[in-house]
This record gives sequence, structure tokens and C-alpha cells, in this order.
Amino acid sequence: MSRSDPERQRERSDWIARAESVGPVLAAQAEASAQARTLTLTAVSALQDAGFFRMAAPREVDGFDVHPSTQVEAFEILAAADVSSGWVAMIQAETAGLAGSHLPDGSGLETVFGGGFPRIAGTANPEGIATPQADGSFRLNGRWSFASGIRHCNWVLANAVVVKQDGTRPSPQDGLPPVIGAVLEQSRFDVEHSWDAMGLEGTGSCHYQAHDVEARPQFTTPFGGAHSSRGGAWFENPTITFLSPGHTGIALGSARRALELLRGEVAHRTRFGQGSSIADRGAFQRDFGEMTCRYDAARAYALSTLDQALADREAGQPTTPARDAQIRAMVAWVTDTCLAVARFAHHSGGGAAAFRDHPLQRVLRDITVASQHIYVADTAYERSGAFHLGKPPPGTL
Repeated sequence: MSRSDPERQRERSDWIARAESVGPVLAAQAEASAQARTLTLTAVSALQDAGFFRMAAPREVDGFDVHPSTQVEAFEILAAADVSSGWVAMIQAETAGLAGSHLPDGSGLETVFGGGFPRIAGTANPEGIATPQADGSFRLNGRWSFASGIRHCNWVLANAVVVKQDGTRPSPQDGLPPVIGAVLEQSRFDVEHSWDAMGLEGTGSCHYQAHDVEARPQFTTPFGGAHSSRGGAWFENPTITFLSPGHTGIALGSARRALELLRGEVAHRTRFGQGSSIADRGAFQRDFGEMTCRYDAARAYALSTLDQALADREAGQPTTPARDAQIRAMVAWVTDTCLAVARFAHHSGGGAAAFRDHPLQRVLRDITVASQHIYVADTAYERSGAFHLGKPPPGTL
């Protein structure tokens, strides 16, 4: 069902207010989260109480099914307060959205979502192996990476490549999906203390392992498809398109934070040997103006693209592979643009920004790590360019 303009505006105002209300808590907890290499319980509780883990899930499982552009704006505000907190909110909201929209009806869905809204960690990469059993279940083995927020989650989404017991991949005649997603209790995985990254320290994006773990069919779903079991029009998108609001919002929030810091005390500080602040210099004013335009352009491009994408879906138009590639290329470009803004801000911060505890350095490190995510790899440009040129697209992601 399409949202009316008044409904859309009420939803937008509500979620912007929610994000602004928890921002000070997340900012105050940022250093403690970074030191712990996972979000503090205070930050987790603030996000949960404000409903952020439910924002991208179907209403049928007690989610909010928030408009993708509003998701961008809300995640942007969270990331501007603390990029790690915004990242975890994004990952858990969208992972719950995938699980809530794709798990089959029945006992699995009721178990995961029936006892209060779950906290679900996971990664989109199918890094494990799922071996089908005679009773319809799978045996999971493997090691997965980048499970943001897994230490405070009670469920994990593990995607795995299906490999038959003879070591071969299934054919269409086998009636098996090539890749499955399994939603299982966190306690059934071995969580590593492996998160030692240069940025996004507070996300706790650890590796996790499965050793011959049973995944019953009611807890599994084919991975990557656009055919959801429940939810509105946005849930009928391919996985890559469905995930686009989160990464976009995190990138924009990082750039927004960098510009805010530069606009404040940093730019008005007088450096040694100079008679005026860098904010008084014409060269800096010119560059700051350009970077502000880049941020504004990236934000407008993102919101208009996602507005149109949902409008197309609500009008019954499928998200074609070419459209999916275009949306992913948008996310990559927005991220690249925001990374350039953060680099400019850090450079302008001078020697003070060389220290690890300087907020400009943290923002730069966070957006740098975020920009290395496979979702925003430059293959997104290749795929979009191939479609525009009428050429076969490379790869599958």
C-alpha cells in the first residue's frame, strides 16, 4: 500500500525526532563503545527503545516498514552522532527486515519473532557451506565475517552456499536453492574476538563460526531473491536494493559529522605562525563551499533515487537487474563522495587531527572502513556501466 503525502510526512517527522532524541546518548557512549569494540549496553538500549532495530522489518512481525528515504535520513542522524552506533542500527534493522520478510510462515517465524522483537546479527556474504539432509534440514559449517553487533544479539543470520553430500552443487532438478539464509540462535555459533579494525571500532563486527550446526527448514530461506513472504513493496526488491538505504545513510552521516566539526571549533582555531583562523582564508572558504555542495548533491541524489525506486515498486514495476545496478552505483558514488568530504575535513584539521582521539580522525577512519564494504566496491560502477552500454554485466554482486 502506498503512503499518502501526509502519512509520509508524519512518518518522516517521527523518525527524525527519534534519531535526534538518541543522538546525544550515542555520542556520549562513542568512546566507551570504541574501547570495548562493541556498542555499550546503554547505546544498545537507546537504539532498541527508540525502535531502530524494528524500523526496516515488515509490520506483520511488529516492524515499522519505514520508507527507504526516511531510513536514510534517520541513519544519517545516528551516524552523525556516532558512526559505529548508526552502523549497528542499520545492520540490525535490515537483517531483521530480511529475516522477517523471507522466513516461511510457521514455527520458525513464530520462534524468532514471537517472543518480543529479536536482535539479529549477520552478514550478507554466503561464506559458509550448507549440506542438505534427508529430512529437509541443512548442516552448516564455515566461518563468517563482519557480524556487526553480534555480542548483544540473540539470533544470527548465516548465509551459506548449498553443497550436496557428494561435494557437488545442486542442479535445478534437485529442487534445492543455490544459497540459503539460516536464522539461528547466537549461542549455536562460536563468536571470535577478532574485531581489531582501524575504524568502526564500536560495531563489534566479529567473525563467527559454525561446526556441523543443524538448520531446520522452518528456519531457512532461499537467499538473495526478491520474493518475500510478507511486507510491503520494498520487501519485493532484490537483497542488494533492499539494503541500499542503510549504507547510504551511514555515508551521509559521516560527511555531515565531518562538516559539522570543521564548521565549529576546528575551522576557527588559529594555527601557529598564522594571524587568522583557517575559516578566514579564501582558499579554505572556497574548498569548504565545494565540499558542502558535494554533500548536498549526494544527499539529494540518494533521496530522489530511493523515492523513485519505491514509487516504481508501489506502481507494480519490478526492480530490473539494470535498475538494481543503478541503485547500487548510487550508493557507491554517495559513499565515495562522502569519503572525499571526510578526507578534506581531516586534512583541514591540521596536526591536531593526527591524534587518534581527535573526532575528525575517528570520522575519517570510520568512513574509510565503511567504504571498503563489498556493497560499495567499484564493481557497482562496472555493472551500471555495462547495462548503460548494453553489455553483459560482470559477476553477480
